[in-house]
Amino acid sequence: MYQVMIFLHVISALLLGSYVVFPFIVGRAATLSGAALEIFMGLLSTLNRVAQFSLIVTFLTGGAMISQVDPKPSALWMALAVVLLIIIGAVTGMIGGRIKKLVANSKAGKSTASDAAKIKTFSWIAAAAVIVAVLFMTNPQLFA
Repeated sequence: MYQVMIFLHVISALLLGSYVVFPFIVGRAATLSGAALEIFMGLLSTLNRVAQFSLIVTFLTGGAMISQVDPKPSALWMALAVVLLIIIGAVTGMIGGRIKKLVANSKAGKSTASDAAKIKTFSWIAAAAVIVAVLFMTNPQLFA
């Protein structure tokens, strides 16, 4: 069972890696308009949704694996892991909201520049949080 948890955890972590490239992909949104922008944002929205589901799987499988190992990692390490996953979830939720707002503004003929800038900012925060989470979670001895 532990091997299955590791497999699911690694696959989910790989899917979370999409947030590392998200800021670079989002930059293209500023150059698009009309139907092309809607299609592109639909793709980003789908990518965001898949990564959010993988975040849930990562959280659940990580918790299951922690319950099965002995000795347990430090309380600080576990707290940081949970906080980082919550940060990633919150920021990616804000990305999803801004994507919807950007599409609505595009359909209404309004400016989308501020929404695209906020999506890019949130994307950089999510990317940094994912990188930090991977570093922390692969090195629990740092907090022993």
